[in-house]
Amino acid sequence: MPLLLVLITLGGCEKEDFTLPVEFTLNFGLLNEPVLGGAVVIDEVAIELSEISIQGYREQGSDVFLSRSFEQGKSFTVSSSSSASAEVLDIPQGVYNPISFSFTFKPDEAEDDLMEDIQDWLEDQAEGDDLEDLQEDLGDVIQDYLEDTRPCLMVKGKLNHNGQIKHIVVVVNDPLTMQIHGKRKNGSSEISLDKNIVNEGSLQFNPSYWFSVITAPILDEAFVGRMDGEAYILLSKHINSPIYNAVFNRIEESTVLIINE
Repeated sequence: MPLLLVLITLGGCEKEDFTLPVEFTLNFGLLNEPVLGGAVVIDEVAIELSEISIQGYREQGSDVFLSRSFEQGKSFTVSSSSSASAEVLDIPQGVYNPISFSFTFKPDEAEDDLMEDIQDWLEDQAEGDDLEDLQEDLGDVIQDYLEDTRPCLMVKGKLNHNGQIKHIVVVVNDPLTMQIHGKRKNGSSEISLDKNIVNEGSLQFNPSYWFSVITAPILDEAFVGRMDGEAYILLSKHINSPIYNAVFNRIEESTVLIINE
């Protein structure tokens, strides 16, 4: 009889512990794959978030709906050469199938201050103004983006083609929400979060996939701006927009979240 009581007590504790949260570390990183056969090197990807939301369905226990808001926005910067940015969250333990994370990006209203210059530049380009002047003016716009804005997503990299190096700046600043389903490394959507183990996920961006829809020669033919004597390719919804749209449309579909590898 005493043994039976001990077993019942232990069982009750395990069931109660099942409702406790675990510490979950969400890392942000880049998939280390060649971009355009090595012609493009991505230096960093910076994102600005206003909220992270979690929606999970557990085999035992109630469904989970959580969110963390960043009223002033929160920046995460990742590169292939530095440790990943991370956010630590508390999530109830259990076996989830599925669990998804929604990332709401925060546009920077400071871009509005650049719109007059951008519109003037587009008009000058359409009128066939002097090429050198156009490149210098576009360089000023790019410098303003780099120094004065924190857009939803900014990618910095370099193109090395035909012996010439050009900087790449991709700017995404429209309202954007990505919903990414968590997976294990083997592709399973059944995720176990347990207080007795280290729980972490890796949100991985895939620039190789983003740019695979174009070629190095196409990117090399984009209109460039000049800043401090160097060439810069700006990809935005306003400048070099056909290339921008091709790249942008592949960002969400290629982003993966690997949990507890």
